[in-house]
Amino acid sequence: MIDTIILSIPRPKTIELDLRIQGVGLWGLQSRAKGFEKYIRNPSINDKKTGLYFPRLTGIKRTMQGNAAGQTLKIEFSAPKLIYKNNLDELEENDFDRLVQTLGDRMKRMGIIVSREVLEQASVTAVHYSKNIVLSGGYTSQYVLSELGKINLAKRFDLTRARYMNDGQSITLYTIAHSLILYDKIADLVKPDKRAIDKEQGPYQRSLFESLEKQDEVLRFEVRLSKKQKLNQVFAKLGYGTHPTFRQVFMLEKSLAVMGDYWQSMIKGSATALFAYSLTAKDLLKQILIADNTLKPKQALYLTGLLQTGKEGNGLREARTILVKYGNDRTWYRIMDDYKAISERLSILRPRDWLEQISNQLTNYKAFQTERLSTCPVKKSQVKCNHYEYDK
Repeated sequence: MIDTIILSIPRPKTIELDLRIQGVGLWGLQSRAKGFEKYIRNPSINDKKTGLYFPRLTGIKRTMQGNAAGQTLKIEFSAPKLIYKNNLDELEENDFDRLVQTLGDRMKRMGIIVSREVLEQASVTAVHYSKNIVLSGGYTSQYVLSELGKINLAKRFDLTRARYMNDGQSITLYTIAHSLILYDKIADLVKPDKRAIDKEQGPYQRSLFESLEKQDEVLRFEVRLSKKQKLNQVFAKLGYGTHPTFRQVFMLEKSLAVMGDYWQSMIKGSATALFAYSLTAKDLLKQILIADNTLKPKQALYLTGLLQTGKEGNGLREARTILVKYGNDRTWYRIMDDYKAISERLSILRPRDWLEQISNQLTNYKAFQTERLSTCPVKKSQVKCNHYEYDK
């Protein structure tokens, strides 16, 4: 549902404890410019020894204003890691109260007191919506990513910032304002931080690999709204208003709406033909003529070649690289108009199973949960162990 989120709170709405004697981490200056100072606050050594997950705190001071009203506290954290110490296990909407309480407790350990009401109504400057897609039927995350790598990237994403990393185990469509990321979540567990998509996995999350490697493949789907302006734009487009609070972004309806919009507009909407069942060139020609009986033979052959080209090698990305040398961008856009038009007509073809698996799981949300560890005691109908609740 939600992974990372960044909250912004005016400093006058917080209380800072003086716990230096107890070894609580103090503010450290990170950067300074004219009229601006940025501080960070890290958990203490004793806090880290607990194995718990703590938020990242950043203090912004506008020195030209010269008072507390010009100071802001930013709180960045992974919501599932606060509760489960990993982000494989997903939260549900009814976890919000528990999340707010846990966040307040962790911040108090770090010497900052913020009331429950202030946290709930805190302004959101960035949010990462996410879903772990469980693949079945023999499909692997790497196979699905190789198929998704053939899509024609939307012009709004800079092609130079589309990254196909870790031997095809991740795809990142990136701008500074927002990103669409798909990657092999299980493979990411064993990668060093510098190569992993998730840079803060921690010992507990990495320890889950052994219990998960024999399960169905898990494809991670993330939509990262990294700038508040983009967050407002997406929410307004979907009819949710602007300037959402923590309480307002932590809603299943909005999570599914945002991820569904990106999936449909960036990938599935124009990729029906690309992900249709494999056909020979002649079979595809027959399907095209059935889909549009007004086509002349020459047009039908052209569309057959276009669709076949999109399926081979690196797909449409490679085709564009080849063709633009002999034409221009306008020529390519006209070709893509033809491609999208025939894709819509061929939508009667049943897409590959994996494509429907992703679509269904983005529509019908069910929180992903890892296997319960057998080493945890189960003596009552329900007990707690390592911040999980286990049902007998």
